Amino acid sequence: MIHLNIKKRDFRFKNHELRTNQMIPGVIYGPTVENEAIMLGQSELLKACEMKGEIYEVKSKGRNILVKMDELQKEPLTGTPIHFSLVQLPKGVENEVDIPIFFQDSPVGVKNGGTFVVIRDSIKVKGTPKNIPNTIKCSTRKLDIGDKITVEDLKTPKSVEIVENKESVVAFCQAPTKETVPSSIEEEPGELSSTEVI
Repeated sequence: MIHLNIKKRDFRFKNHELRTNQMIPGVIYGPTVENEAIMLGQSELLKACEMKGEIYEVKSKGRNILVKMDELQKEPLTGTPIHFSLVQLPKGVENEVDIPIFFQDSPVGVKNGGTFVVIRDSIKVKGTPKNIPNTIKCSTRKLDIGDKITVEDLKTPKSVEIVENKESVVAFCQAPTKETVPSSIEEEPGELSSTEVI
């Protein structure tokens, strides 16, 4: 689980001054957490957002709590984060969050010339923060050309429910792409075609 080193917001600096110093302003709130203005290093925030999964651990008021990203605002032109908000995930309360799918092994179909195609690299599940795994592991070893992996094939702890259409495809093994044979050059009049019988 990713730990975010959030800090209490320093109001001596305005928002644009914080961003100039590579700090992104934000807020944290929740059922047992008072709304608090915070800030986080830009590189750490970007790294956390690049990693699949929504549950993070932070230290607030001297205790570790679990949170998820509620909103991430970005500058339209550059995509640089300008503000974020974290919401607490209370213990014992079920929440819906996206967690990454980790595809293991090499499909037999790839060894036979096929291509492994991933459609979904994360899945939405429902459960309490304590029971939600960091990832869902899925073996692709037996996947041959033409085979597919659906939501129903994914294995999760009994205490966690996948809230997706069971028939949705998350990955498949595609057959090799056939090379297009270029059309023959138009023959000059009077020449014999290679397919003609003399």
